Amino acid sequence: MSTEVLDGTVVNLEPQKEAPSDPPIMDVTAVDPPIEEIKAVDPPIEDITSIDPPIEDFKAVVQKSELPKAETKAPENVNKFITLNLILPQSTESIKVTIGTHDHLHELRQMANERPESCYKTCFTLQHRGKILDEFAMVHTVENLTDGETVKCVAEQYSLREARLHLKRVRSLIQPDIQVNAQNGVDNLSLTFAGVVAGRDVEEDIQKGVKEDHGCDVDVAPPDYLFAQETPLLPLFPETPTPPPECVSSIGYSGWNPPPGNRRMLGDLFYLIVTTLEGNTVHITAVPSGFYVNKTTSKKFDPTPAEISCKGYTLVDTLKQVSSLFNKNFAIIQKQSLRRNPYEVIPVPYPTFTWCKPESEHTYDTLRAEEAYVPNSTSDEMSLGMMSSRDWNEELQSARELPQANVHEKIVRDRTIFRVTCDFVAMAIKGAQAVVDGNIPPLNAADDKKSRMFLWNNIFFSLGFDMKDHYGAFGGDSAAYAAIAGDLRGISLYQSLDTDGLHTLGTVIVDYRGYRVVGQSIISGILSRDQEQSIIYGSIDNGKSINSNDKFGKVLESSSKKLHLREHSVIGGDGEEHRLITSYDCKGIIGNDGRHYLIDLFRSFAPDVFALGVPIENYRGEEEEQSKPMFMCPETPHKLATLRAELIEAFACYRYVLFTQNMSAKFIKAKGERETKLKAIEETKEKEEVKEIKEKDNESDNDSGCSVESPVNPTPPKTFTESDAKEILEEIKSSGTARQFGSVTDTEFDMRYNPDIYTNIGSNDNEHDIKHDRQIVQEMAVFLSDSVIVKFVYELKTMTQRPLDAIHLSDLMHGRGINMRYLGGITKSLEDNQEKNHNYAVCLSAVITRAAKQAFKKYIIDIPSQQLGAAVAHFLNCYHGTVERQKSASGENSPPNGTQSKKKKNKKGKVFVREPSCSWSTSTTQSIHSSICEIALSKFDYTLPVETGQVVMPLGFLPMTRLICRAVGIQLTLRDYSDNRYFTESDVMNVFPIVKHSNPRARDATKLKDLAEDRLGNGYLGESHELITDALNTMLQVYGPLHSDIESSHKHLAHISYLFGRIGQAVSHQKQGLLASERVLGIDHYETIYCYVYLALFAHNLAQTSVALRLMYRAKYLLQLIFGPDHLEQAAFDINIGLMLHTKGDSVNSQKFLESALKLHKKFHGSGSVQVAMCNILVARALAGNADFREAMKYQKHAFEVYSEKYGEDDKRTKDCQAFLSKLTQKAVELQKWLQNKEKVVPNMVVNEALPDSTISEMLATVNGIPATPSKIKPIVSKESEAKKEADEKLEEIKQQGDNEDLD
Repeated sequence: MSTEVLDGTVVNLEPQKEAPSDPPIMDVTAVDPPIEEIKAVDPPIEDITSIDPPIEDFKAVVQKSELPKAETKAPENVNKFITLNLILPQSTESIKVTIGTHDHLHELRQMANERPESCYKTCFTLQHRGKILDEFAMVHTVENLTDGETVKCVAEQYSLREARLHLKRVRSLIQPDIQVNAQNGVDNLSLTFAGVVAGRDVEEDIQKGVKEDHGCDVDVAPPDYLFAQETPLLPLFPETPTPPPECVSSIGYSGWNPPPGNRRMLGDLFYLIVTTLEGNTVHITAVPSGFYVNKTTSKKFDPTPAEISCKGYTLVDTLKQVSSLFNKNFAIIQKQSLRRNPYEVIPVPYPTFTWCKPESEHTYDTLRAEEAYVPNSTSDEMSLGMMSSRDWNEELQSARELPQANVHEKIVRDRTIFRVTCDFVAMAIKGAQAVVDGNIPPLNAADDKKSRMFLWNNIFFSLGFDMKDHYGAFGGDSAAYAAIAGDLRGISLYQSLDTDGLHTLGTVIVDYRGYRVVGQSIISGILSRDQEQSIIYGSIDNGKSINSNDKFGKVLESSSKKLHLREHSVIGGDGEEHRLITSYDCKGIIGNDGRHYLIDLFRSFAPDVFALGVPIENYRGEEEEQSKPMFMCPETPHKLATLRAELIEAFACYRYVLFTQNMSAKFIKAKGERETKLKAIEETKEKEEVKEIKEKDNESDNDSGCSVESPVNPTPPKTFTESDAKEILEEIKSSGTARQFGSVTDTEFDMRYNPDIYTNIGSNDNEHDIKHDRQIVQEMAVFLSDSVIVKFVYELKTMTQRPLDAIHLSDLMHGRGINMRYLGGITKSLEDNQEKNHNYAVCLSAVITRAAKQAFKKYIIDIPSQQLGAAVAHFLNCYHGTVERQKSASGENSPPNGTQSKKKKNKKGKVFVREPSCSWSTSTTQSIHSSICEIALSKFDYTLPVETGQVVMPLGFLPMTRLICRAVGIQLTLRDYSDNRYFTESDVMNVFPIVKHSNPRARDATKLKDLAEDRLGNGYLGESHELITDALNTMLQVYGPLHSDIESSHKHLAHISYLFGRIGQAVSHQKQGLLASERVLGIDHYETIYCYVYLALFAHNLAQTSVALRLMYRAKYLLQLIFGPDHLEQAAFDINIGLMLHTKGDSVNSQKFLESALKLHKKFHGSGSVQVAMCNILVARALAGNADFREAMKYQKHAFEVYSEKYGEDDKRTKDCQAFLSKLTQKAVELQKWLQNKEKVVPNMVVNEALPDSTISEMLATVNGIPATPSKIKPIVSKESEAKKEADEKLEEIKQQGDNEDLD
């Protein structure tokens, strides 16, 4: 059970279990085609598995070996739930609460804080049978704490720390600024609008059995902004409910603090000054027993109790006595807090920033000011000292060394690693921003600015530049910049392997204001000795001297096979040879704590020969005229370009498949030859025996007195045995088959590569090994170019892959192991049909955004903070080409206000303030766009389309603005930019950091989740549901309720529940998935859009059509905002909305959306496609609902012609189409007769075949990739059950044959 609390709200999540269902539904499992495409992050492996069925068995073996039985049934048999009686603070009544035996007792405190009567009571202890409980202990560790026991919350006296924490809690309740903090990413809060968009709680309606009427309501009419020529920005933030009322005008620490010595002797902790809503100002004294109003005024200090006694144990109790308005408004806030969805207020693991936000009023708050400028202001002096000395490295490494002998220990270990990592990331972000802002003094202030290093809160910070010419041989600053990202990828890879005895550093990369800052935990003792003395493995001076260590070699052996690294020879500058597994510039250190640390992992992957400019030897294309690989990236300015881990793993799997196929073919051939040989031997032997018998018979005939007996017990014939099979396998292995496919051994498949093969380091490896190393790395690059990218480009051309924006495209490419430097070649391949393929616009927008990101970093890096807003606005104006238009309109040609580079002078003319230069203001649209074009050409080998000196933007103003803001960390003001596209410094609200870090996962839960997706892909819904439920239970214990894995698990469960026909559960899971997606990924992320769509579909199946329409309007708006109206997914969204409006009887608006879908399908698929025919049918039915039969006949006739051509006139679909066309014709004739004769009797204009709700649901399911409605899904019969049934039938048949023989 996982619960978290904030502002009096607690979340409690308990996923449910269900039973199994059906296999032959390969398409049914693609409930979410676009998201399935996202999750199929390694299509090369999927393609490989389709080459040869045995790979499925191989994958199953791997999964079973990595996932022991004890781990597949995770939390059920470990974490049991018990019911306790919890007595709240200062109360005699108890409430019943449910908690897991392996949950922490601290959750009981959170449950007490959830209650409205105790949400503001913070200073109490938990006691059981008179003993104080350790809140950080687990429930099962407390003696006699079993089901039905009572735990009491006993109020205690305040200490200074407890009183300050109480004040902070009260402030968060009476001045809830959750929305403002969420907009700014403060306290890891983030935005969500799911509840506001839906309008009401669908889950609550389900529980109450509320079903809406299908009549046409006013609230289902589509908003006007969906039809606007340019998508506005304001609807991104829907109108939120009325904010809670104020309780006090102000509250803060009094200027009479701290208490003097004589008052401390009397117990005074601190003093507060409060201004009530009635306008009264009171001073309050905090003492260990509570809070009371004193006699102090602004001019006189008298902390003794006031004449009219106002005293309470809590500050809330005291303020209720002072102010009647406080009492009234605080009760309202409590009610609103209880109604708030807990997902909206729980902090997310990592900060989530939004690229725009509305302007909000900045309120006066002294407590907020103290929290911002006084570190850990809620703690006392002792806590301050403890917090400032937090040893991040020791915490991270100790967490990884926790035992993991059973499921519970693994969960505790994963949770500890995750939470320590979250704290470290949050602290590293603050430190990196302080470094760039100049608020942390450097350790080496005398050195060049780029070489400066910083130490803050036990985190070591450095900048992404080439310090001390360390990367001079690899490319200087560009190499240093790339090495940081490569190092993080290597750290993430080694952490995922979780090798015993091997440690890596906590690492966070922060891109902020043009700087790349890397923050790392500090190895024990590293600062007290020279770096040269610390390195015992690898090289610190680019190979001049190299170290090797047997201990490190043994630790790395276990991980080298999983990483496909080959141990190789290296020779240092001193001529000494060493054997290394990693690259020579990867360094090993043994810290003072005795741990083995591995650092500088930027070359942990195979080098990319295309990026290094290495020619491919003996290249053979699929076609004879193909002389080079199809997709090659440009040569990079540094020599650290490597392939992605996903690509290397896919290549290894591909080669393994080829190896097994080759082995199978050779075995079958050898077996056939062996059997033929044995058969020939037996035939020869039989002939010889027959001949011998004949000869002996002849001799017996000649010899009348003797008789020769026939041979007894002839030798049995030789057949193919198991020993023959083993012999053949050994022969095949010894023939070197494995080496033909990249293996380094003859006896088994073990593909390895040498990360140092294309470096200048010397080696004593033999020529065969060197040739193998070069060949295997080149073949990886060719596999990427001619297999992976070719298939991906095919999917983009055919639009089976439809990324919604550049972020979606990046995730798809990375999931397939494609580096972004290949984006230029992919974009070129889509140029031929760019008018009919929106994927070209997505790719081009990604090229422009990434090039503009590099241009912006160079532009912004040296700009002082006082000019930051104006400089960012100027860059955006140049980016969109609005700066010249604005200047020509206004006649101005000077820098924005406040940025003049003049020097201020005093009356005597002497300079006393030197204003920084504003050279950035000389940048123009042409200069910025020229820089973008140069970067795109050098980085992606792509020439951007240019008109009148400006890059032609493939998307609209807002989509391109959104992409660049998210890429570089700009936060804009939420306003209408359609009329005025010129940015001013007031439009730039803030700049936020772009953060990259390792993301520790719940290992067992991730395996269960992956296995569940695999089982779902094979059609085993029940088994998949059970696995994903167990995975979700484990994830909730590790991550808490908000995480990207939690979001995908809820979505997975929602789809399976829908296929089972349990729509209520589908809505519940999808709603939780949507909230998690908005909070963790962002309110306009592509995953969030799909979550809105599927929640709308599930809500519609529950007859909640009004809610479904509002959700679909939101999804359509978000897609228009991030891309525009001309995306193929918009057609599906329009059909969804059109059919739902048809359900509500709004035929006019239904026709608008269906015609829009028809237009898009004609553009992308052509007028003769089946998709266009289906849209024509839907439009015809909408027109028929408006009695426009003649127009409906045109659409229906076109659909009939397409169906006749595609399927033939005898097909059921063609016949149904023709039947409806006939009825439309009949109604049109009846209407025409009535109009001509003007009869009084109005004919029946209703077409009997108007779409019923069930048909609409089926159409919605089909349009969105669900080929069957839940009611039509047959019960699942597993393959194992079918096999058992066949075996039983066969056994029964054999028995019957035996019985018949006995009868005979």
